[in-house]
Amino acid sequence: MNPVDGVQAVVLGDADRARLTELCAACSDFFDLVEGQPGGEATAAELLGPIEAAYSHGAHHVWGFERDGRLVGVAELLGGHPAATAWYIGLLILRPAERRRGLGRKLVDELRAWIAARGGTVVRVVVQEQNPRARAFWEREGFALEREVVKKTGLLEGRVAILTWLIRRPGPQ
Repeated sequence: MNPVDGVQAVVLGDADRARLTELCAACSDFFDLVEGQPGGEATAAELLGPIEAAYSHGAHHVWGFERDGRLVGVAELLGGHPAATAWYIGLLILRPAERRRGLGRKLVDELRAWIAARGGTVVRVVVQEQNPRARAFWEREGFALEREVVKKTGLLEGRVAILTWLIRRPGPQ
């Protein structure tokens, strides 16, 4: 992925657990809202995997976004679920000081380009009902409602919207 506003994308792994834990703790407002529990070590461990058996057929990617060596955000992607060319952005979160400044929009553009370059044709996100700002963000980015379901996330169970964005290929459609 290309650098965006001085932010570089890096692949995260077990060696990054401590700094991912710190980022998740700094973003506890988000995790409290959507999971009913603060972010921290358990959140970082879950992001790094292994992923649940139901999704293990997919390609799991965890991207950190860093500026001057400090994590300012993270994205979790799952490719090949439920179909070979389908992708999920399981999480995109930024530190509170980085939000609502245009960085998220630019990172979404980079993520979509990266997914398209790997043959992706559809990208989905899951947004909890209690997070209307996130839903508005994804809808501004061109994602549309596919369906609503009830899902357990962390300690909370409730309605979630599954939003979809179709990757348009050049040439005749």
